[in-house]
Amino acid sequence: DAGIFAVIIDTTTDIANYEQLTFVLRYVNNSGSIEERLVALETAADGTGQGLFKKFCSITEKYNLNWRQNLCAQSYDGAASMQGIYSGLRTLIQKENPNAMYVWCFAHLLNLVVVDTCDCCEVTKHFFGEVQALVSFFRARKRTATFIECQQQLYPGDRTRRLKCFSDTRWTSHGRVITVLFERFGAILETLKRLVNDNDRVTSSGAKSLLKVITFEFILTMILNKNIFAITTPLSNYLQSKSIDFIQALNLVDASKAKLTSMRCDAEFELTVNEAKRFAEKHNMSELSFKEIRPRKKKRMPGENIYDEVSVSVCDRYRTNTYFKVLDQIISSINSRFSSAREILKDLSLLSPERLINMKKDNKSIPEDSFHNISNWLKDINGNDLKREYIMFSHSLRDLVSGLETPLLLHKPDSPDDAYDTDLSDNTNTDDENNTGLANPVNPETKITINTILHVLSNYNLMSAFPNLYLAYKALGTIPATSASAERTFSKVKLIKTRLRSTIDQNRLESLMLISCEKDIQINYNEVIDTFGLSSQVLKDALMFK
Repeated sequence: DAGIFAVIIDTTTDIANYEQLTFVLRYVNNSGSIEERLVALETAADGTGQGLFKKFCSITEKYNLNWRQNLCAQSYDGAASMQGIYSGLRTLIQKENPNAMYVWCFAHLLNLVVVDTCDCCEVTKHFFGEVQALVSFFRARKRTATFIECQQQLYPGDRTRRLKCFSDTRWTSHGRVITVLFERFGAILETLKRLVNDNDRVTSSGAKSLLKVITFEFILTMILNKNIFAITTPLSNYLQSKSIDFIQALNLVDASKAKLTSMRCDAEFELTVNEAKRFAEKHNMSELSFKEIRPRKKKRMPGENIYDEVSVSVCDRYRTNTYFKVLDQIISSINSRFSSAREILKDLSLLSPERLINMKKDNKSIPEDSFHNISNWLKDINGNDLKREYIMFSHSLRDLVSGLETPLLLHKPDSPDDAYDTDLSDNTNTDDENNTGLANPVNPETKITINTILHVLSNYNLMSAFPNLYLAYKALGTIPATSASAERTFSKVKLIKTRLRSTIDQNRLESLMLISCEKDIQINYNEVIDTFGLSSQVLKDALMFK
């Protein structure tokens, strides 16, 4: 019923060393909601682009999916077999369907941005190496027990935390480790001081070495990375949402980049240094500031009167070579990594909610070829009709969005009993500032998304009045910004195909995966009984009505 759809494909290796290919469809249903559904899970013996393309064709043929006509977008990770420009899966698909635009998963792109940032300079590279050494040191059972004991003494009543290993594929795990390091820094110091006097020489020497690397520069780098991950980690979580649309995802990336850009100034650096000084003083560190190092001076030759050496303090050197360099790297990496996504947005920018709202405010005429690329992408769209519908819809959008949420109560109840009689008391907001009789009122200026516009067109049955506009927004909502849904199925594979189930049949594995991943789909039990009863004559006589 959706007409157009997008595909999300990814592969993983299961417990039996079989390459499993997960096939997810993204589409907009009749009510205007964005759906992502697992369709198939099959083995992929051939991991090349050609082999994946053959598997793609077999799955689409099996489920009667006309991808040559209705596939509008595709999203994968950065593997060469997926996105290769010569023989990758996306290239082979685009040879037969040029309108199937390719989107590199935003979550994977952000992961690569973090990788670029962590290794951009010597200080951060050494910092994460030292943190990794600290995590590995605490993995021993005896050392972990001492760490937990110190936490219980220094932070009574708080939940004990553990330093987990870095993940090579999800670099946002670095942020979680830094958060634990920051929040339990006192317990870590106390644990290392106790283990210095341990009878085991490996433990004693390791603890002594780790205490030496915990300097003021280490603390300042920890706080810098904590502030950066406080921006990138929520962004990574948002980008993995099923219902997020392409424009909304790119707006979130731009908002995070703006926050990182605001950190790149001398005032923010001073705030970070002062925070590091307070943190060091709180934990009774011996170093409360940068350790001044006497600069080496070049010998002046006879007759030389000019001093070439520039005296730069350790703090200024850190600000230039580390603080600004890290922020410059992450900002430039975001610009370069997401450049292909911005190229896609150029053709779709007029459909953004902000442009649609400003259309009514400015009341400017739009160029004749504004929707030329969209009409080429979607053959069923008439560019002139889309332009006319776009202008007409922009004048009524705010009123339509405001009417999406109807009042629960037209009049404020005089007593609690009156409110109870309405059978809506559980949903009524009891806060004084929000007690306006509206359930989650919508602000047309800030909360309009592609999903909101699709709901407006669907709930008011405006598809026939704005057929071209509805199809354009339907296609825009179908474009996936991330392939996280495919990766989420891999977690289910690990839960279902365990070591004791390593020889499970592929058809049974796929059936169990569909049941586990798509729990919200209602099953008709009568049809299940009928299908099961028709599998043999004995079951038919026992289960079927005569």
